[in-house]
Amino acid sequence: MTERHGYWDKILHVDLSARRTWTESLGDAWFRNFGGGRALIAHYLLTEVPAGADPLGPENVLVFAPGVLTGAPVPGAGRHSVGGKSPLTGAWGEAESGGYWGAELKRAGWDGIVVHGASETPVWLWIKDGEVEIRDAGHLWGRVADVVEDTIREELGEPLSRIAQCGPAGEKLVRFALVANDLNEVAGRTGMGAVMGSKKLKAIAVRGTQPVKIADKAALMSMAKWVASTVDDVHRGFHEYGTGAAMRGKSLEGGLPTLNYRMGKFDQVDMVDAVAVAEQFRVDMGACYACSVRCKKVVQVEQRKENEGVTRKGKAIHSDPEGRWSVNPRYGGPEYESLAALGPTVGVSDLVALLKSNELCNALGMDTISTGTTIAWAMEAFEKGLLTGADTGGVELSWGDGNSVVRLIEMIANREGFGDLLAEGSQRAAEKVGRGTEKFLTTVKGMEMAMHDPRHMPRMRGSYLTAPTGGDHMQQHDSKNGGRNQLGMCHFLQYNDGQSLEIVNAVTGWGIDQDEANTIARRGLTMARLFNMREGVRRVDDRLPVRFEEGVAGHEGLTPEAQGEIVTEYYVRQGWDAESGLPRPETLTALGLDQYAKAREMVIV
Repeated sequence: MTERHGYWDKILHVDLSARRTWTESLGDAWFRNFGGGRALIAHYLLTEVPAGADPLGPENVLVFAPGVLTGAPVPGAGRHSVGGKSPLTGAWGEAESGGYWGAELKRAGWDGIVVHGASETPVWLWIKDGEVEIRDAGHLWGRVADVVEDTIREELGEPLSRIAQCGPAGEKLVRFALVANDLNEVAGRTGMGAVMGSKKLKAIAVRGTQPVKIADKAALMSMAKWVASTVDDVHRGFHEYGTGAAMRGKSLEGGLPTLNYRMGKFDQVDMVDAVAVAEQFRVDMGACYACSVRCKKVVQVEQRKENEGVTRKGKAIHSDPEGRWSVNPRYGGPEYESLAALGPTVGVSDLVALLKSNELCNALGMDTISTGTTIAWAMEAFEKGLLTGADTGGVELSWGDGNSVVRLIEMIANREGFGDLLAEGSQRAAEKVGRGTEKFLTTVKGMEMAMHDPRHMPRMRGSYLTAPTGGDHMQQHDSKNGGRNQLGMCHFLQYNDGQSLEIVNAVTGWGIDQDEANTIARRGLTMARLFNMREGVRRVDDRLPVRFEEGVAGHEGLTPEAQGEIVTEYYVRQGWDAESGLPRPETLTALGLDQYAKAREMVIV
């Protein structure tokens, strides 16, 4: 038998309708060719989900997909993906998360979980190494994340178990609900929490005791030591502030999404960036599995001043000056996307309100990007008189009103009043409201764009236009980041291509070169494109919102012609048809994807 390193060749299947589980082996060649992550999600979406299936119906699958690097003892290898058909876009759904859960699943002896069907009553899944149980979750339904985590750990008597869960927003089928693990790490985008909620699956708790097998431990340890010894030189900004320290520069350059992308500069940016967070409310920096960079903010706010002066790890804990809220440090703190989406995008300079908004999104289970931009769409429509108090149930929508943003987040998560409309995401909400509100959308393929203006950042243009998920900023449309995503490696670790390749070979022993690494990524991208086109995505969907045809803060707008050139070049580079983006038969054959050609045959261009 082949000696396996980095993977076990074991996929756990859970059918919640039939209350049964089974194990599947995909084979060593499959893992060598695909690596896991995005490709694992695509494999099951193409083979198990019927064309046109309801994303919130039992025919959809929910796939938890580590990569072959996930769980290896090296900085950056704490990533896993979660995927299914997106209830937000009706197309490719995928999100990534860090923390410890993915590594724990690998240490339990599993390369992925595929959840089929739907339970009639709430359940949660318990995995301890090779043992799997489906348990009743009636007492967990409706509970926020920290309560769920504490209850499960107490029931199990397993304080080291790691828990992934959908929050109350996922239960209520908010279309941008997320899957959270470790309370402060989230697979945020495309609504995978709603898929989890639709299956009545509240949580998956995992405990693993088997170290992931490594082919060349010495080479891997050498890379881990390099990261630890060069943190001050290579990762100092991340270590000190996480993401978001560059917001002031971004605003000065006219590239900070402000008031629903209508402006590129936010005058109060110094009140809500990562530096302000560190100076006022940050009490610690956390880390993901095996990572020495420690780039994760931990914030704490006390509600009342009588608690002022309490310290945590030598740092003073400050109170809300207005005595409104406390913020629980167990939920971590906001990174750049959350700071921008819940701050400048909605005009909020109230840092405590922003921190509370971020905490609520984690506790209730909602993507901060889609939450902030959906609220911003509504605020602009309200400002222009296209939405009125009659639509909002009397809720006033005003730029910069942090108190209203906090209230709206709670309303969205509970689908209460006007929140029920916003829970559909901005594009569906605009389609329902009409009245010209569509021109305020900042969505691509139905998903709200992240917090990097493509007019200001040319390298983001291809990401937004061609990423399979839609408005995704992580540049996962290319071989570098697409490959890291597929294999389970963090994008923020500053490994060069040679170092990344060295890690892959040290973990797996495959001895692949850069061309083969790029091909692994291309397979995943092509499979995702096949799924999207099977589900109705066409070239017309690979475009930016109308707003971005106009200039902003000294940056020129992007004409449809300029966008089209980027899209065509990308199609050609991937070996897809230059006009439609449909992967060519010869490309499928060259990539070893003929087993998925049926999806291509179903596409009418």
